[in-house]
Amino acid sequence: MSHPHEIAKLKAVHLRGERVQFVPLDRDLHLDNYVRWFNDAEVTRFMLQVLPLTRAAEEAFFERMISATDAVTWAIHDEDGRHIGGTGLHDIDWRNRRAVSGIVIGDKSAWRKGYGSEIMRVRTRWAFEELGLHRIESECFAENAGSAACLARAGYRQVGIARKKRWRNGHWHDCILWEILDEDYFGRHATA
Repeated sequence: MSHPHEIAKLKAVHLRGERVQFVPLDRDLHLDNYVRWFNDAEVTRFMLQVLPLTRAAEEAFFERMISATDAVTWAIHDEDGRHIGGTGLHDIDWRNRRAVSGIVIGDKSAWRKGYGSEIMRVRTRWAFEELGLHRIESECFAENAGSAACLARAGYRQVGIARKKRWRNGHWHDCILWEILDEDYFGRHATA
């Protein structure tokens, strides 16, 4: 199991799926895309991000992620090396071996092409097989059918509905709560 002092080593990890590559955040390669994406209401529709994002705020986020001991964040590139989004494990609780997962595919031309499911599978595999986590939690807006389908395909199971959890566009939204345990992951792959 990794510990906070080993997090710097983990941030340099490059992961690959069949079509995606996880790469460390790089200001020159990624910052402008994130600023553009996080100021697009269609991209942020189902995200916690609700306010316009300044370049300075995103630079501060990059700095926090570089030095964080409780998060691992990657930019996602497609099979052509194009930056299409990002993912991460956040709020890592090293003692209890749990984390919260998140994903954004900001490049709208990459939507509905199966990247989300693959990203979640690669991230989940790494979290359990390499990082030694026991539990990963996630959530999505109840009306975000795409995210819900990706989580289910990646092996997460729905554990409940948090009623009226997020305020967006003038009304409350329910969120679906998801989890996957290491035993679920390894059991699924032992039978595959």
